[in-house]
Amino acid sequence: MLSRRRQHVAFQRGMTFYEHKLRLKAGTALNSYLRQVARSVADTGTVPAHLNEKHRTRVFNTLLAHYTETTANFGKLALSGIAKGKKSALTPLEALMFSWVRREALRKARMITDTDRDTVAAAIEAGIGEGLGTQAIASNIRKLTSLTPRRASVIARTETHAAATYGSIESVRDAEQQLDMKMLKAWLPTSDSRTRPEHLAMANHPAIPLDEKFNVGGELMDRPGDPAGSAGNTIACRCSIIYSEAE
Repeated sequence: MLSRRRQHVAFQRGMTFYEHKLRLKAGTALNSYLRQVARSVADTGTVPAHLNEKHRTRVFNTLLAHYTETTANFGKLALSGIAKGKKSALTPLEALMFSWVRREALRKARMITDTDRDTVAAAIEAGIGEGLGTQAIASNIRKLTSLTPRRASVIARTETHAAATYGSIESVRDAEQQLDMKMLKAWLPTSDSRTRPEHLAMANHPAIPLDEKFNVGGELMDRPGDPAGSAGNTIACRCSIIYSEAE
């Protein structure tokens, strides 16, 4: 069984790698959408529905591939830390992972692209209110790309984190049954000035059985990044989930 610190370091190292991959793809998708919308507004004064659908499909496919890879690899990472000397053939639950991956990719693609659509609509509405022509409004839409790096970073951190903790905990749950052992989980925050106070407080929370919930600022959550938590408890979270065997 790896120490708490080694589990935390391994988790954060994996997060950095996969987060970087998604940040690049999310940024490229958003900038492509904004440029296409700006071109359409300049030419016709409208945003055709097919551009929004095309953007949603691209984001969905990006998340689907990212979730698939992330859940599998963080599942393997978690198993490598708990299964040493017990059963080397343990593998993450592919069927369970696939069900979650597809469901979450659909849900999050809708949320992300609806926000992008609303941002564009607000820029158009503001331009009309200022009496701008279509060329000027299109120029303002192109300028929205300046916001892309920050938005892509938030998306990458949030979505990678959710997939990583899901793949991790479900793989450990399966191992617990296969190996006939009792595992505990602990919420380990990144302790710095950027961490939410409610998450910092989790450093003092005792390890609990896998089927119990963490009480995080009054919200019950299965793990860091759990979609059951509010946006205030999940967006851009940097906390790790680590495991130990119950005595």
